[in-house]
Amino acid sequence: MSLLNNLKDRCTIRRRVQAKDSFGGSKDSFTNEQTDVRCWEQSVSAAEVLEYEKQAIKVVSKVYFASDPNVSSRHQIVVTERNGVALTTPVAYDVVDAIAPDASVGFGLLWRVMLTFNRGKYD
Repeated sequence: MSLLNNLKDRCTIRRRVQAKDSFGGSKDSFTNEQTDVRCWEQSVSAAEVLEYEKQAIKVVSKVYFASDPNVSSRHQIVVTERNGVALTTPVAYDVVDAIAPDASVGFGLLWRVMLTFNRGKYD
């Protein structure tokens, strides 16, 4: 079975939406768009860190998908399972950049999403 059909991690894709709080202000809330999505979390390279630092953006991780996840900077990726093992504490990241398909995985294409630390807590 190829890598494209056997991504070893799983995640939830959430979209940030504005919600009114009890005082009439607004706060961020999240809605799940996709759950139990196969993905592959990887560490970022030093070159990738430098590339984004030039834009004053801190990247801490990247996730690959077998198909276009349709995410933007309004999304959050929550890693819920690594190597087939469910995480007791899911790890939430904010999307920094959703890049076009990445052909660096041999003969297939994966969609790469660059991530930063979550600005809020995962709830």
